[in-house]
Amino acid sequence: MRILRFLPVFCFALFAGCARDTPTSSTPPAPVETTAQTFPKDDLGREVNLKSPAQRVVCIGPGATETIFALDAGAQLVGRDQVSDYPAAALKVPIVGDYTGPFIEKVIAAKPDLVIVQGETYDRARAEIWQQRIGAPVAILVPTSVRKFEQDVVKTSAWLGLKKSFKVSIYPRTGHRVGVPAFFEVGRSPLWTAGSGTLINDVMHIAGLDNVARVNGYKQFNIEKLLALQPYVYIVPVAAETPPKEYPRLLSELKKDRVLGRLKCVQENRVIFINSDWILRAGPRLQQGLQKLAERGDQLSLQLDSSQAIKRN
Repeated sequence: MRILRFLPVFCFALFAGCARDTPTSSTPPAPVETTAQTFPKDDLGREVNLKSPAQRVVCIGPGATETIFALDAGAQLVGRDQVSDYPAAALKVPIVGDYTGPFIEKVIAAKPDLVIVQGETYDRARAEIWQQRIGAPVAILVPTSVRKFEQDVVKTSAWLGLKKSFKVSIYPRTGHRVGVPAFFEVGRSPLWTAGSGTLINDVMHIAGLDNVARVNGYKQFNIEKLLALQPYVYIVPVAAETPPKEYPRLLSELKKDRVLGRLKCVQENRVIFINSDWILRAGPRLQQGLQKLAERGDQLSLQLDSSQAIKRN
């Protein structure tokens, strides 16, 4: 079942998508709020009380781990979660947590001077308990939009004593004339999707796709309701190691599904298969996910616009 294949990454996505605003990255990241020690606060507004830039960092969240390596600070990473497997150098870092949070005893043994936890449902109370038990600052990141991800890169960079940022470029959607109704499959058995307040929803919006799932956060979605909505395109995340030559087989399987196979977009091959790491992880490879969705969105928008013009005539 697809929901089981992506369960660990899905859980991280779920923990990173409950905020209710969905800004785009059309403007530069806003200045981050800093403490008296000039270190930025975390996304829960908590002080990150570092005496000096962190030299030993534990990171829980695959997107945040990728960000640290993208900042050329991988040598400062002394612990990671079990899903963080990119880049290859991350596999050499000891596992000290999972999507539920840090493994306290293992994190203590790693002797970090900062623990970064990237997720959505981590509340202030839990963060404070972890911090008290670990004895080091715990900073929470909640990247529920591309803009927030960009701001989190600035924060992470500052905590590590760097001055770097990352801008996710918006693909020039000159061909877009109409928003393309789309559905994003997070899990299939049962069917799960992403709605407002999630990073996935924000990326879809920036790419010119109109998310038909009018829900908040990550939710199980009624299949009969999806059949009634009949989105113009169906989006499926696939494992990172899945080669494009496998996509026709995956499409064939989707067409054979007794319910989803009834979707007109599936019958007419309007299905986008996308590397799950590019879209479910709040990391630098969001750029690749956004570009692929935007490119396909351009093509589908022109098709939809043409079909609507024919109907009007």
